[in-house]
Amino acid sequence: MRQTITKSDKNLRILNKLIVNGFYNGYVGTEKFELMRNRFPNNHRLIGTVNDTGNYDLKFVFKSPMNILAKVLLVLGILISIISLIKGNWILPIVFIIFGVIMFADFKLKEKKEINLFTDKLLEFHKTDN
Repeated sequence: MRQTITKSDKNLRILNKLIVNGFYNGYVGTEKFELMRNRFPNNHRLIGTVNDTGNYDLKFVFKSPMNILAKVLLVLGILISIISLIKGNWILPIVFIIFGVIMFADFKLKEKKEINLFTDKLLEFHKTDN
């Protein structure tokens, strides 16, 4: 299930307040927003794009140099695994698969944590705005 927030003037003001108060860096537009949490190190960003129902769909992705590096490493790992399997070496592909599953699980846990932190902060500002 994809996490969404409603597109409203109040939510746009709150998203801007999150940036102004220093919780996030990024920008907020009418069709899309990109936010990065103010912490070090931070290689991730939260992107909200308007869907066909008028709500923001939230995505959690790597920032620019990291997303390219992740894709290159994925392709490199697949090629090395195929070559190793052709040569009859089963150890290296198994290690790559285990390492890949661990990295994927870690990314999904970070995604859930960051989206929960974002929605908690959004709800906190909703409560104080009333």
